[in-house]
Amino acid sequence: MPAEAISDGCSKFVSMNGKQHMLTRLKWLVVILVTGWTNFAGAADPIDIGSRRELFVDQALIEQLDGQAEFRLHHPTPREVAITFEKPWEGNASGYPTVFQDEDVYRMYYRGHRYIIDPPPLRQAQSEVVCYAESKDGVHWVKPNLGLFDWPPTMNNTGTKENNILWRGGYETHNFAPFKDTNPACPPDQRYKAVGGTTSSNGLLTFKSADGIHWSKLSDDPVVTKGAFDSHNTVFWDPDRQRYAMYMRYFSEGEFKGLRSIGVSHSTDFRTWSEPVGLTYPNSPPQQMYTNQIAPYYRASHLLLGFPTRFVTRPLTEHAKRLEPVKTRAQFAASIAGSDAYTGAEVTDGVLIASRDGQTFRRWDEAFLRPGPQTEGRWIYGDNYQSYGLFETMADSAGLPNEISLHFNEGAWRDEMHRLRRYTIRLDGFVSLHAPLSGGELTTKPVKFTGQRLSLNYATSAAGNLRVEIQDSAGTPIPGFSLADADELFGDTVDQTAAWKNSTDVSRLAGQEVRLHFVLRDGDLFSFQFTDGDL
Repeated sequence: MPAEAISDGCSKFVSMNGKQHMLTRLKWLVVILVTGWTNFAGAADPIDIGSRRELFVDQALIEQLDGQAEFRLHHPTPREVAITFEKPWEGNASGYPTVFQDEDVYRMYYRGHRYIIDPPPLRQAQSEVVCYAESKDGVHWVKPNLGLFDWPPTMNNTGTKENNILWRGGYETHNFAPFKDTNPACPPDQRYKAVGGTTSSNGLLTFKSADGIHWSKLSDDPVVTKGAFDSHNTVFWDPDRQRYAMYMRYFSEGEFKGLRSIGVSHSTDFRTWSEPVGLTYPNSPPQQMYTNQIAPYYRASHLLLGFPTRFVTRPLTEHAKRLEPVKTRAQFAASIAGSDAYTGAEVTDGVLIASRDGQTFRRWDEAFLRPGPQTEGRWIYGDNYQSYGLFETMADSAGLPNEISLHFNEGAWRDEMHRLRRYTIRLDGFVSLHAPLSGGELTTKPVKFTGQRLSLNYATSAAGNLRVEIQDSAGTPIPGFSLADADELFGDTVDQTAAWKNSTDVSRLAGQEVRLHFVLRDGDLFSFQFTDGDL
């Protein structure tokens, strides 16, 4: 039974006083108990989770919360500056980075570009180019001299090829977004693919490469034409659904009308694509999404995680004028004076979305990344854009588990400080089941699993703890796996094996219909997974 229904029933139960209400009290209690039993006993078919890692970024597996249990959104930690956009072919409008680990090298692709905002009006200082950087550890980045294109571009090629320009072509340079194609049927000369284009190119074009460095057109004409496109459009091979997915900038009412939104299109051959449709976010208020950054989570590919940039506009009040960066905001406001779309008070931050079908997403409405202290100057449109791609890096100290790294930009519109900063977050650490010291509980829907042990990613205080009970489909504890049998777990680890009277083997329950019942005090549970790993 949902926790809010129990809470509502209990509040009515408690609000009645006196003997004359005793019968009514008992009726409420019976309703609560019977309804709860009906929900458990009448559950749908069990969800086969196999040996998948399950996170709490959505509530697809959740039947009931009790006590003070809640789902808590976590936030990345800022680290060092990864790269600065200081080259002549880069500048204050560089961005839309795509980052992924490719065997023993980390690859980064991004737009090199610069706008002039002072003196007005807003205008391009140079043409857009696609740039490349790489790293051996995901932390320290270099911009190699590729020797592919001259800069500055001239008719007689009198520029220098000592630069990291990867591609210089048409409208696709605005948002060129590559990926490594893991489709087993992918031809070797198309192992790396990309998408790019705007409304000026009448849609999105596709590109191919055998090595990730030397690129050529794959499609002669746009493969998707419905959408807005002037953003970071993304594409990937989805191994769980055996199809390509493309997410693009989209407007809820089309023709740049309505809310800035996200659309999705699919293909099985990377040539013919479905008509894009807009994403939906049940139980989330209307909000403007700029980029999307959607991809299968690399540790649980059945979950699609996205990190859109949220666009918020307000009137240019005196308070807004005083938010840093004050000088840049004034210059930007002057450069777009008369615009119907902008006031100069726009700000951007990052949010988290999650989906299991790729079209309906759970949107966490609180910011995944806030702009931060005003003195740091990120309260302006163009800052806090998340790069496309999560990648794993080593922790700063030996012996600690690896972390997830990601980038956000800062210093938009400012040539002297436009850059990417690396952030880190715990493995699976986006959302947790959280409970205070007074405790909280979670019960899953009926599931089936495969594996010999149950691995838990959690953290508690010294006084906190976590215990796990395995129940049958009706919610009755299975002998040997009850809370009374469960070992008390405490600490902070990304891989702790659950145990019952020091036994960790759950293989005799594999394939059966069971529920998991977690009891947590002053702690966070980030993920769980049944696995055949070492016992």
